[in-house]
Amino acid sequence: MGNPLVVRCNPPALHIPVDNLYSHIVSAQGTTVHRIGGQVPVDRAGNNLHAGDMAAQIREVYDQVTTALAAVGCDWSNVVHIYTFTTDMDAYLAAERDIAPAFLGPEPPASTLVEVSRLVDRAWLVEVQVDAVS
Repeated sequence: MGNPLVVRCNPPALHIPVDNLYSHIVSAQGTTVHRIGGQVPVDRAGNNLHAGDMAAQIREVYDQVTTALAAVGCDWSNVVHIYTFTTDMDAYLAAERDIAPAFLGPEPPASTLVEVSRLVDRAWLVEVQVDAVS
């Protein structure tokens, strides 16, 4: 993938990122910052999708992030930080390992992953927001 505006770094003095799903440091040189608001597992009409299916909800929100990035002329290589909120850390981690690499690529962004007691709608298991530069 690669992006000349975004440089990722994992200093040898820090631990190796778990499953290579994030980078410790991301430096960005772009002139425009895009903050993509939290994407949730709903269709265009706001109907919930994939009730109870963590993997399907992760794929859905990653697809929505992809669409949002494309709307501003970006792709995942422009992403400098991903913020993920989940209601079930164990289920999220089990599913993420098989899904995230296809989106994040070989040089993943910096990452924050937080378990919360609930999201706005109780049917949502995951919400993802990203910061990107171009």
